[in-house]
Amino acid sequence: MVKRIFLLSILGVVALVNGQCANPTPRPEIRSMSPNDRLRFFKALDGIRTNGELDRLSKLHVDNADTIHGHPVFLAFHRVFVNDFAAALQRVDPGVPVPYWDWSLDASNPITSDVFTSSYCGGNGAGANGCVANGPFANWQLNVDSKHCLQRKFNQGDSIAPFWPPEALLSMQNTCSQYGALSSGIENGCHGAVHLGISGDMSTMFAPNDPFFFLHHGMVDKLWYDWQLMQPNSRFQMYDSVNYDGPSVSADDTIPGYPNMRVKDSLDPRAGACYVYIDSGSGAAAKLLMQEINRQSGQQTGGMPSSATPLTAPGATAGTPAALAAAASPPNSPMTQFPGAGPLPPSDVATAASAAVNGMPSESAAQLDALTSHVSRLSGNSDDRAEASAALHNQQVGFLKDVILNGMQPNHGLDIASAFPSRNGRFLHRHANALMRRAQQEETPGLGLDDILSGLTTGLLGSDGVVNHLLQGLGHVVEVLPQGLTETLKAVGGIAETVTNDVFDILKLPKVDMSKVPEKERQIPYVAELPDWWYKNNNLNATYAAQLRSQIHNIIDGFNGIPGYVSPAVAHYVAKKYGGKE
Repeated sequence: MVKRIFLLSILGVVALVNGQCANPTPRPEIRSMSPNDRLRFFKALDGIRTNGELDRLSKLHVDNADTIHGHPVFLAFHRVFVNDFAAALQRVDPGVPVPYWDWSLDASNPITSDVFTSSYCGGNGAGANGCVANGPFANWQLNVDSKHCLQRKFNQGDSIAPFWPPEALLSMQNTCSQYGALSSGIENGCHGAVHLGISGDMSTMFAPNDPFFFLHHGMVDKLWYDWQLMQPNSRFQMYDSVNYDGPSVSADDTIPGYPNMRVKDSLDPRAGACYVYIDSGSGAAAKLLMQEINRQSGQQTGGMPSSATPLTAPGATAGTPAALAAAASPPNSPMTQFPGAGPLPPSDVATAASAAVNGMPSESAAQLDALTSHVSRLSGNSDDRAEASAALHNQQVGFLKDVILNGMQPNHGLDIASAFPSRNGRFLHRHANALMRRAQQEETPGLGLDDILSGLTTGLLGSDGVVNHLLQGLGHVVEVLPQGLTETLKAVGGIAETVTNDVFDILKLPKVDMSKVPEKERQIPYVAELPDWWYKNNNLNATYAAQLRSQIHNIIDGFNGIPGYVSPAVAHYVAKKYGGKE
């Protein structure tokens, strides 16, 4: 009976109308709360710290860390977890508002956000231990996973690296057609930047010690909720493992740490916990800007330019590049067409081997990528598969030799990057240049070209090589961010001042004369690279995350290249710094 009551407190006991709750509880952005409501929230937070509920939540998160990160249940668990937190607050103060933090508005320069002031959540830690010394949580003493003060250690000393801006979040939401792709994109992308930006307790598995955890995961849950609202008839029931390795999942699976709850109990907040997020304005402003880009590009595809809509082929998931789309065809599809390579019946090993040796133009790295995927799906005995794979490898080595030898010719700079798709180029270029530079400078006497090529091909194409790891991640990342968006953005003539003014109005900010703002501050900054240990500790794919970040930077470059474009994050920052000043 106790468990039943506890479960009901998380789900909420509400009156339903047509399967939805009649009076959902609003969850505001923390900066939109009145000072009294904000103080009430802080007092309730201290209440769950002193009554042991915060310890319970932190321990629950630690105990289930391995199953709730790097798996499809990531979003579902944390939705239930935030609702558990909200229920704990309600038991201390019934009716207390439970806010979220829209950190995308602070993406340009997070440290300048009001949330890090003493009137909100306090700032960086102080002293050798990084104990929080100002704000409502100053001198908090915690018990999980040992007795210590609440700690913060911002990842850039006294500053914080940029977060994902609203444009990147909207691009991800518009591109993802499956739950698993969205969950994976959030977890491998925007989620970690906030944890590591604040760091201290926030960079550990007992991160729920810091109230920022729940404000942050309220925003994460809002990203999912908003995505569900885009197609409510299907997405409030959707749960899958797209973009995750391992076995398939079911909505009947149990939520880790909550043995009486199944995933399907968390999917529709309108019929369960009964709450709704109040938009901060960042989403609406980003959509307005995207609509203007759509208008100028002459494309209308529901919020994203059609050129940003991923190319697909029969059997390919949305977002697969054209060069890989055919390789994603089901094994029983009749014929697979590789550009320039002729038809390859998926069951014909001999044809694949022949195409690998003779049938494909060696200058096409994209075709090699496609054939690689194709060979990995071939049926037939192991000897045939080995023969096809060996032939493919020889073709790949030949391709690299051609590129390198051409690059060594007089007045012809080494340009491996241009021969590969852009998302792979920077990795290949770096490794190839390093080897060639060593040879040219004779740092390794006696090392011949064949030795260089052997080392290069092993490092790039071997089982543990760069290309192999990139290709493993590539099949995931393409489902999260739009292909072709940067090309569309380059075609946009500019954003009119009236549209920019509308952005300031939507965000309820004082207008700023952007011509007087330094160019650097008008630009959306790149997002931070996270350390490898973060991905390892959270069961994540560091290669995938690197590809995701690279695509985000390409998108950011595209927006920054539009004359007159003002990101909602930039507007928020410059209004705070320059608003009201002449």
